Amino acid sequence: MNKTVVWGHRGAGFRGIENTMPSFKKAVDMGVDGIKTEAQHSKDGKIFLSSQESLKRNGEYVAFKDMDSKEINNLRTDNNKEVLSLTELFNEFKGKNIRYNFDIKEPEIGIKIIEIARQFNLVDKIELAKTATDSSPLPKIFGKIREFDQDVTLINSLFLKNATNEKNHLELESMRELNIQGINVKYNYANFELFKLVKDNGFKFYVWGVLFNRSMQKLLKMNYNGQSVDSMMSNFPDRLVRLRNKFQTS
Repeated sequence: MNKTVVWGHRGAGFRGIENTMPSFKKAVDMGVDGIKTEAQHSKDGKIFLSSQESLKRNGEYVAFKDMDSKEINNLRTDNNKEVLSLTELFNEFKGKNIRYNFDIKEPEIGIKIIEIARQFNLVDKIELAKTATDSSPLPKIFGKIREFDQDVTLINSLFLKNATNEKNHLELESMRELNIQGINVKYNYANFELFKLVKDNGFKFYVWGVLFNRSMQKLLKMNYNGQSVDSMMSNFPDRLVRLRNKFQTS
């Protein structure tokens, strides 16, 4: 039986201040397998890690993509923290066996992440995911990325407005054409029927937004033909690591 990969959402999630270096370090200390966060790009092509798409400059919000990296480095997030760059994150955990999963909204962001990951020899450690609030068809997000890199792991997060009708919105044909390896669904829609469908079609099954012990245990115990849920993402990654190690001992 495969063991579920545990991702710390924005680092240690609710155990610290999200998307800060202390949060990322805390998640790694908690024993996560990987870090899940969002990526933004500056006007000069640098990648920053933030759930915000804009920062306040002179009293007005300005999009990351409309500022160069020097401007961004002098600004703060809404919780008054510096915005970390992808390079800083990779440098911090150089030599550690940590995976990285990035929500992206534009293919250019994904391509730039791959370029930076290549510099650190980390392409096999990164995953690029469509955001669950994005209704764009998969080729629009991942077509250019797959042309740029044939091997990077791509993940299809289901669009939330269609989440109650998952079977009609998996885009399985596009997933096969683009070699998208997994489907990511919010925890309250992660039932056994969908799990079975995804696995029967040869894809990995990811679950995000898992917060409470009861749902964690239910999902960690889910099994089909000797296969567990492949990955789970949580704002309480310490809980998830502890329960994963308890219920998945092999």
